[in-house]
Amino acid sequence: MELKKSPKADLENKRSYFLEIGIIVALAACIAMFSWSQKERVIEVVEQAPVVVETEMMEVTIQEDKRPPAPMKTQAVAISEILNVVKNDAKIEPTVNILDLDVTQDLAVDVTKFGGTYTGEEEAEDDTPVVVAETMPTFMGGTVDDFAKWCGKHIVYPPAAQDNGSQGRVMVQFVVERDGSISHVTVLRGVDRLLNDEAVRVIKSAPKWTPGSNRGKPVRVYVNVPINFVLSD
Repeated sequence: MELKKSPKADLENKRSYFLEIGIIVALAACIAMFSWSQKERVIEVVEQAPVVVETEMMEVTIQEDKRPPAPMKTQAVAISEILNVVKNDAKIEPTVNILDLDVTQDLAVDVTKFGGTYTGEEEAEDDTPVVVAETMPTFMGGTVDDFAKWCGKHIVYPPAAQDNGSQGRVMVQFVVERDGSISHVTVLRGVDRLLNDEAVRVIKSAPKWTPGSNRGKPVRVYVNVPINFVLSD
């Protein structure tokens, strides 16, 4: 007898149906997984209020040291260490008192012991020239301006300076010695070499001055004189 299968009992007929259901379930599961991972996570930050810690300041008191001071150490000194005790029969030499000296006697002093010898002469006067003296030096009874005018009359204008058109004021300083002569002629501010040399020449050729003095004694005095060189038209 031949066995026959019922078409309803054949499972191959529903194979495609079950395959579609499995694919649908797999897709739904994948979609659910992706959707769950892409959800936004919101983190809520809770701000905490600052914590204030109150500290109480305690007053610190320092107690005064009322202990008595330490006793000072004293050293006993024997009277024998201060006084020179001698026997009764010892001879004591009298101490020389300055009031007992005879001041009428000549006292010889060896000055070589003090590193020098005494010549009996007065100390040498200071030879440094001064700027201002009690009595300033004068020229022929006149002042420095009179001397500048005298120099202007005796100046010989250098021909080369005339050709170059050189002119101006030359400030010259010199020293009036104790005998009235002139020394140490120096140009403080010049124009050019030709005019400077002529100013020095004229001053050196001047006659003697009346010297300056301090307390009635002649002294060396600095004098500044401006000499003008002017070309006439």
